Amino acid sequence: MTDSNNSNYEIVAKYIKDISFEIPNPDCFVDAARGLNEYSTKLDLNSQPYKNNLIELNCKFLLEAPDTAQNKIHAEICLSIIFKIINKDLTADQVKKLILVTLPTENFSFMKEMVTFLFQKSGFKGFNFNKEVDFGGLCRRRRSLDASRRDGRSRTACRGSAPPR
Repeated sequence: MTDSNNSNYEIVAKYIKDISFEIPNPDCFVDAARGLNEYSTKLDLNSQPYKNNLIELNCKFLLEAPDTAQNKIHAEICLSIIFKIINKDLTADQVKKLILVTLPTENFSFMKEMVTFLFQKSGFKGFNFNKEVDFGGLCRRRRSLDASRRDGRSRTACRGSAPPR
């Protein structure tokens, strides 16, 4: 598989790297299926360089139960995108933006479809991950947070979440 949506990079592969559904008992499943809209979704991005100029971008989706839930499930899905940077003239900041903003934004439809499909096939027929994510905004908030930490200012965490629909 090779996608070339952009002159700066080439996608080599997209795949499910890891998947985990921890449902301790039937009560947990039934309660979670009924109250899925109360669960929050978290998204974590990280990247890892590999040989031959390949980079792996891992996009981990976590479903977290509300504190008030008595019968909880835990679910994580990690989708990976392997890509190669074609434009060798990109600066370090441009590469960072490519990894944290451009690639996730351009591939978010694929990620949402995969997460929705996997949840539905795992028994959560009403699950539909239709949340939009502003990766540029998250990146700017993260940069601001990192700057405030360096300056010794507030250490308020920046977390994005939304209930699945």
